Amino acid sequence: MIAVTFGFARYGYGLLLPQMQADLGITPRAAGLTASAGYASYLIANLSVIWMTVRLGPRWPIGLAAALAAIGMTLVAAAGTSLAAQVGVVVAGTAAGLAFPPYADIVDQHVPAARRALVWSTISSGTGWGVAIGGPVAIGFGDDWRLAWLVFVVLAVGAGVLATVCAPSRGRDSRRPQVPQLSWTWFVCPKSRPLLLSSVLIGAGSAVWWTFSVEALHTAGLAAGEAKSAYAVCGAASLLASLSGSVVDRIGLRNSYLGACALLTAALVLIAVGARQFIIALLAAALFGAFYSAVVATQGIWSADVFASRPSAGLAAVNTALTIGTIAGPAAAGLLINRSGYPATLLAAASVVAISVVFCPPSARRREILAAHRCRATPIRD
Repeated sequence: MIAVTFGFARYGYGLLLPQMQADLGITPRAAGLTASAGYASYLIANLSVIWMTVRLGPRWPIGLAAALAAIGMTLVAAAGTSLAAQVGVVVAGTAAGLAFPPYADIVDQHVPAARRALVWSTISSGTGWGVAIGGPVAIGFGDDWRLAWLVFVVLAVGAGVLATVCAPSRGRDSRRPQVPQLSWTWFVCPKSRPLLLSSVLIGAGSAVWWTFSVEALHTAGLAAGEAKSAYAVCGAASLLASLSGSVVDRIGLRNSYLGACALLTAALVLIAVGARQFIIALLAAALFGAFYSAVVATQGIWSADVFASRPSAGLAAVNTALTIGTIAGPAAAGLLINRSGYPATLLAAASVVAISVVFCPPSARRREILAAHRCRATPIRD
């Protein structure tokens, strides 16, 4: 489910953007604004999924996510104008926002505590599966980007039906569900502030890669197939993030996060300075895929500790912060590309990611100090 909603519905746009630009006349500025609009719809879905999951259980948002992914990607495949494609991207963008947070409650309620870090990192790596599958599909269809989108639709329907059937209709708590009061004091507290700021920065920097990496490689001189191959390698490397839980257990959350952010920054620098060389592009793609997913996985584990009273709402808060960054990133990048080109834009994205190391999980001593400041959700009773 994460593969089709993130790997296809959300990031398929960046993968197929060069061919769509050629057929529909999409400028870099319009491409950036379209990506930002898709992330904005993701943000809106993140805000609504909290209520839906608590009231209706995880099955409803997961099923709706599958439907919106299929509808949005169908609209893109059938688009005859750039505006029609933009509408499809916006609809598809809501799918990822609905699909991800319910799994936080599922893991919290149905997975033994000792296995939660491993299970959560495996779920987070689903994006990699989508990108790893989407790359070969895009290469296979060449310039026929519409057929590639239709393949994504078929896979989304199949995965969506299976995920909806398998998802629990309700949590284990049989009491009347309570909706957490969404106030700033719940979202932003001393314990959550570094996590949320980190998410904004990671979102802004990484969205530049997801939106423009294929076009940047193609513009630098790589063949279209080589650029898409690098994107597929990025997805395949993302699967390594399923090991993030084991790494966190071994070296700790703080060290895992700092190492992943440093290597994610290195990936963006490499693609900026070495895009003309296929081998360097592959290395940069592998680094980005592995350590972007690792950062997201560690943020999910971090979120489960900060927002323990309502994991799905907490993850939605983290995703909201991430999405604020992803809305700003492509729009700003589209403007910067027109002025300074792709290398400078990717270096700027690397700088944004590098700043995120300042906002890292607290040390053991700091955790003790913050223990009294755990963000708690205040329930609203009917």
